[in-house]
Amino acid sequence: MRELILAAVFACNLLPAIRANGQISDAKIWKMKTSERTSASLRAGGRSYIEGIDFVRPSPATSAEQLEAINPSLPRLLPGFRKLMESAEVSDRYTELYDRKIARLKKGELSTQHNYFDCETALRLVYPDTGRKVFLLQSDMDVVTDGSDPGRAASIEDYDLARTSDWYLPETSYTWARTSGGAENPFLNYYPEALENLKKMRLQIVEQAKGDSGVVWREMLKTCDAQISRIKQRGLTSSTVQGLRARRFLLADRDPFIVLPRTWVNSSSAWGPMTGDFAAVVYRNRIYPAVLGDAGPADKAGEASLYIAKALNPRANGKNRAISDVSVSYFVFPKSGVTKGEPDLKLWREHVLQLLDEIGGVSEPAVVHTWPG
Repeated sequence: MRELILAAVFACNLLPAIRANGQISDAKIWKMKTSERTSASLRAGGRSYIEGIDFVRPSPATSAEQLEAINPSLPRLLPGFRKLMESAEVSDRYTELYDRKIARLKKGELSTQHNYFDCETALRLVYPDTGRKVFLLQSDMDVVTDGSDPGRAASIEDYDLARTSDWYLPETSYTWARTSGGAENPFLNYYPEALENLKKMRLQIVEQAKGDSGVVWREMLKTCDAQISRIKQRGLTSSTVQGLRARRFLLADRDPFIVLPRTWVNSSSAWGPMTGDFAAVVYRNRIYPAVLGDAGPADKAGEASLYIAKALNPRANGKNRAISDVSVSYFVFPKSGVTKGEPDLKLWREHVLQLLDEIGGVSEPAVVHTWPG
């Protein structure tokens, strides 16, 4: 019964967005039938007041024409795109993604329309002239602000913009060794200090609650405990502390990287993208060189670093997504990565240009974005 009730809440949460988009009427969502039994007998029988819910699983786009309809730049920027698409096969990662989304809904975990319909397709492609494999994701673009690197950003204040996101984490999957004698990661001190401050605050709240049994202080205590738990999980696990001491990570506000669902990354499959593989993000009239820098939630597609996001949409930040529709094309080149180290954006661009040459090239080199610095 809990699952059905929460699923109904899910439908209620989506209803305003559905109304605004004019995509579906109330009648198509809500169906009413009158029972011949009374409330008392229905209660006694343990019956739910919801008897069925249908989840919508979208079909993946499979043709060049379908993708060009939502991203017309593809054939203009990539002369070999249509030839590349002749080999298109839907990746099993697409089915896996929506299986996970639906499984969460069945458990009563809510989603928004944006996060549910975030993947137009996931394709396996091979360019026939060269045999170059490509993993293509067509999606939207949410913003990731993760990462920390004491070699380039040694002060906690350097992360003020990144930490405006409620989901900020100091680590990324793309990482390299920190040399001895360099600056220490500022989060090694930040998280323990924040934890101590929260513990002191909790003692004050407990004292206040002793003389006031109202809901305010009970809720304040719950909030404080939740933040203590968050700090422990995000910054004080043994693996995180060890990583912050010994490693350096990408910086989302300085490095162009994309994020794929964690179950898609570092697979032994010939099509499985690896951390550090090169990627090309195609949006409107530009191609943005990038690397696969991190692995995200298993039921979410379409994420990129703040640095890429702001190039596509200057208003993007830790709270505002870059692109809401599914018009962003992510070309990932499996097993193309090189030795990880401090990002060299000029070198990254050269690698991506070489890889694009293996799928028919670009209309002109100038369409491939040059990152400053």
